[in-house]
Order: sequence, then C-alpha cells, then structure tokens
Amino acid sequence: MRGPPAGLTVRVATQLAAHARRGDILASRLVADLATGSGLHFTDAGRIALEDLDGPLALVLATSEQHLEPAGRPKSKAGGPAALTARESEVVSLIAAGKSNAAIAAELRLSEHTVKRHVANILLKLDLPSRAAAAAFSVRHAGPDGP
Repeated sequence: MRGPPAGLTVRVATQLAAHARRGDILASRLVADLATGSGLHFTDAGRIALEDLDGPLALVLATSEQHLEPAGRPKSKAGGPAALTARESEVVSLIAAGKSNAAIAAELRLSEHTVKRHVANILLKLDLPSRAAAAAFSVRHAGPDGP
C-alpha cells in the first residue's frame, strides 16, 4: 500500500490527538478495559463524536499513581503516624530500612502490586512527595524501640 495512512483507526487517533493537552495520554475506554489488571490507571476524559461511529466514543486519560485521587477532591491536611494503618506503618518502616517494593513484598508475604498501593496510600495520607520523604518521616516519628 502506498500513500498516507487512512481509515477509522487514523481518524480516531487524529481526534484523540486533537483533544489531548500537552503531556496527556488519551485512549478509548476499550483500551482501559483491555488493560485491567495491568497496573495502569485511567480516569474518565469525556466523550467525542465521530461520524463513522453509532454513538460517542468514551475517552480515558492515563494517569500516574501519584495522581490517583479524584481531581475535584480537596487535598486533606498531612496526617501523622496515626493516619496510617498498622500495615502501612510496617511498610513505611521497611522503606526507611532501605528495602525495595520487592523485598517488602517478600518479607510481608504480599504482592508487589499491593506494596505499591500501600506506598501510594502512605504518600497520599502523609502528603509526601517520595519514598525518601516517607523514610525520613519514619525516622522522625520512630518510637523509643525504633521505627
């Protein structure tokens, strides 16, 4: 075949690109449905109408784990150690000990994905930007017997 790409796929991709802002990764809802269990995260990005389709095409925006809170939800004040569950306290102590998610998962007999979710929750609850900040938090708030 010669010539520029053509067809429904090209028209959908062109529309997605036209609706995306700089840095956005837009896809159809079908992509999100097919990616279930992959660890990727998506938020609703509205709908677009295309002549070739019977109804509007639902869009999703790929998001990083650091932005899992709903966009309209007001940011809560940073919590202290009491804001964490017992498991999250264990995880943050192991982060402070320099362990990777894989090492934490092995030690606590959890999946790496579950540890990743615990880390994300810890960062959100404590309003911390990184694992290093969580480790520093753990050290600052360690009890007399250590973290």
